[in-house]
Amino acid sequence: MDIQDLHLEAAKNSRNYKTYEEMGDYYHLNGNLKRAYLCYAHSLFLCSSPKDVKRLTASMKDVEKDHSAQIPAAAFLIPSVPGLSMMKAIIQTCVLNREDVKTIIVMDDESSADVSQWLKEQDEIRIIPVKDLTPGAAFNKASELTDKQEDLLFLGKGSALLPHALFHLRMSLYKEDSIGAVNAVTNGPAFGLTDFNSPIDRASIYADEHNLPGDEQMDPVLMPSCNTVLLRRDLYGETGGFDEQFLTQEVTEKDFSFQLLKLKKITYLCHHGYVYSFGVEQSNQARWSDYNHFYQKWNVRLNYSLFPRPDILALIKDPSEAPIRVLDVGCACGASLLAIKKKYPSSEPHGIELDEGAWNISSMLFPVTQGNVEENLDYEEGYFDYIIFGDVLEHLHQPGAVLENMKRYLKPGGAILASIPNIMHISVVSNLLNGYFTYEESGILDKTHLRFFTKNEITRMFSQAGYQLEDIGVTRIYITPAQQKLIEQLCSISTSSMDAFTTYQYLIRARKK
Repeated sequence: MDIQDLHLEAAKNSRNYKTYEEMGDYYHLNGNLKRAYLCYAHSLFLCSSPKDVKRLTASMKDVEKDHSAQIPAAAFLIPSVPGLSMMKAIIQTCVLNREDVKTIIVMDDESSADVSQWLKEQDEIRIIPVKDLTPGAAFNKASELTDKQEDLLFLGKGSALLPHALFHLRMSLYKEDSIGAVNAVTNGPAFGLTDFNSPIDRASIYADEHNLPGDEQMDPVLMPSCNTVLLRRDLYGETGGFDEQFLTQEVTEKDFSFQLLKLKKITYLCHHGYVYSFGVEQSNQARWSDYNHFYQKWNVRLNYSLFPRPDILALIKDPSEAPIRVLDVGCACGASLLAIKKKYPSSEPHGIELDEGAWNISSMLFPVTQGNVEENLDYEEGYFDYIIFGDVLEHLHQPGAVLENMKRYLKPGGAILASIPNIMHISVVSNLLNGYFTYEESGILDKTHLRFFTKNEITRMFSQAGYQLEDIGVTRIYITPAQQKLIEQLCSISTSSMDAFTTYQYLIRARKK
């Protein structure tokens, strides 16, 4: 069977150890010895047959013998939590799903005497005191106690490892050399629980059904969204470790992902690496302090321009093997460029970004020009299949002139993809009827917007610039009952349709004539 068939077999029964053994044979035959070893190790972990245990052990030794470098192990680094029952559930679950992991370190902040005492009584874990240390300082201290060949799995505070999650995270980490860290997915943290074992039991059943193999279940991201992260030990050494100035684990790990980008290494989000998270109260003041410190360090705001635009990218209809050339105008830190490269491996993504901080990040990954799209551009004429304007045209002094100028850089039949806010949205109109047209930090009346558009004006602008509109999609947000009533009244006294007032943004695909 090929690897896709084996993935389907694992989906039928994720605890069938023989399927993972066959996956190990596949990777061994194809020369991916790290992945082969991990498959054999996972198969051995699930195996209950003494005869097969012997064979799997021999297979693992064969891989180690063939491999020129030592097969990487992994170590768990787990933050303590103040509740004893929660701490017990987390440790017991992590120990149960440890596979071949030998090193489990708990970083005890000593916030609970009961937790500290119980941890000291456990034989399978090592405890280090981290009272008054920042997360980065605690991680660095714990990492010093691990073997230099062990990759580092940092669990989120209050997070418990579930079946197959470790296996899939490690498999993802060794998909290709450009990957520096992999990020788990998790639930929205559950607060107010008194029973901690039952939720984990239910989550484990879910993990058996959804933590399934397949490279298509992982996506490149600029930074982790869940606090459980597995990172390559050699890269940890190259970066010099975690920044010890941050006060939260969340921003400490986001900062580390940017450090990895400087090494041309990317973090991947693994949708098949689900862990369970209990809610643990954390300081919002510390979080916002970290956001400000992150901005001071990187000149990038954590709540802006770090995520791809799947709504715009969905307008690209080419087959996945197409060698398309794409220019993202206002590409920010490059999240959409990463998504394009993932979906179209043969593509050639480029970007333009005016903001220096965002350009510093995106230019680490792709050819990105720092500059203003309203000025002269140094691109070959007829070069791009697509040029993207994601919430950009409304920021320009002369958006129509820019669109007309961009035609020279499009191939014959090339297309503009754009998202444009709708000034007729009911949230704006209702305020205008009451005498308000107030600029805001974000949204349709973002204070940096210079131009405003309705659907008719968008159509006119693209037509005058020499484009044929192929697709006009929309995005919407919640409409209140009062707004809905006002929309009905407005429709009764105008020629506009209800859609004109409910559309928040228009999504445009316009083909060069």
